[in-house]
Amino acid sequence: MTEPPTGRLAAVTGASGFVGGAVVSALDRLGWRLRLLIRRQPPRLVLPNQAPEVVIGDLADDIALGQLVAGADAVLHIAGVVKAHDREGFMRGNAEPTGRLAGIAARQPAPPHFILMSSLAAREPALSPYCTSKRAAEDALKAAAGAMPWTILRPTAVYGPGDRELLPFFKSIKKGLAPRPAGPVQRLSLIHVEDVGRFAAAAAGLDAARGRSWELDDGAPEGHGWDEIVTAAAQALGTHPRALAIPRPVLAAAARVNALKAAWSGRPQMLVPHKLAEMMHPDWRCHDRPPAALGTEWEPRWAIGPGFADTVRWYRQEGWL
Repeated sequence: MTEPPTGRLAAVTGASGFVGGAVVSALDRLGWRLRLLIRRQPPRLVLPNQAPEVVIGDLADDIALGQLVAGADAVLHIAGVVKAHDREGFMRGNAEPTGRLAGIAARQPAPPHFILMSSLAAREPALSPYCTSKRAAEDALKAAAGAMPWTILRPTAVYGPGDRELLPFFKSIKKGLAPRPAGPVQRLSLIHVEDVGRFAAAAAGLDAARGRSWELDDGAPEGHGWDEIVTAAAQALGTHPRALAIPRPVLAAAARVNALKAAWSGRPQMLVPHKLAEMMHPDWRCHDRPPAALGTEWEPRWAIGPGFADTVRWYRQEGWL
């Protein structure tokens, strides 16, 4: 282990998660010193340049949050929930912690640059409880910030090594089936998790990012169609899947069954009725990207083909596929 860098201090939530791990790795590469909010020791992170400082606690612990942000030059709030039983669960997991953390950070003698990892879903707050909670988190940050500089990043669908949400899709393609909703399927943007991490780290402390909300994707101007997504996954897996169009009533029935299963088991499910509304939304393409004037550091490095190949390679190494 090399000596910790002597650069600026970044305080990070959600560091042990899928996106958070990529953000922490990118900050480490840029020479930031790191302080991480972790629920319990040890953090499941191995960084080449330092052993990060750790604050034990969670987003409901004001004392831990105060310790996390004290003296920080930047706060990167990555933690959040993508599954919950109801609207209140999403608000507790996304909006409320953001307002609490932003308020504590804003009251510091020298307020840090606050980076909120939001979601493209925040663009459509009326669509589902998840979308509502992501927009509410953005609003909570703005309400609490005062003079504290802030930046909001809205990545589209994130994939890559460590992702569990798209794993069922890759498993289906491996088995030779390419399920899709029947009827017209919208184009959507995608982004590799490493690019999300790079962009978040580049935003920290960047004057041009202050007071801005940017949507993040892989740079494909019109997003990706379903055939392109299936083809990229099939090439990565070496399969030739058969298209399977699933009628919307069947998807709706499956979503209701999953909702009942979640209520019975106490474990939230991904495909539930409000998530189906998100799936069927006609426009999940990015429109408000970071400006080209920011330079090459903000250019995505992973196109869908190499990105899916990288993801499949990791899944196989870890025995997930």
